[in-house]
Amino acid sequence: MSRMTLTALALGLALPLLPATIPQAEAQGQTTCRGSIFVDSVYQTGLGGNRYEYFVQVRNGTPQTMGLQLNFAGFGDGVTLFSPQLTGITLPAHGSQTIRFGNGTNGNIHMGNVTIAYDTPATGGRATVSVTNCARR
Repeated sequence: MSRMTLTALALGLALPLLPATIPQAEAQGQTTCRGSIFVDSVYQTGLGGNRYEYFVQVRNGTPQTMGLQLNFAGFGDGVTLFSPQLTGITLPAHGSQTIRFGNGTNGNIHMGNVTIAYDTPATGGRATVSVTNCARR
């Protein structure tokens, strides 16, 4: 056999042993949140006096149903979060949802002073909403 034939044969045998080009997480339906899920708004509504409820609006920018998790941190003493993590959120293709995530006395919760993060956990310091664990459903 020629050297070229032996090289082609060796490559043909070795190719199935190489790792797949699609990461395992993506093959299982998981995907990055950035570019797929969007936080369109974080805002408050007044309940009277100095009491407020806090909302986040999330949107699915894909043609598939997506699941996700929202994480909240750094909102301070004037805000009571219902939970630091909201899991099991499902958005239909190109759908959106408004989610109430807390209440309190801070009348200054809006997109201008809340950090929006994707694919990383929310950390303390500045008020942060983080979108993680996105997956096709």
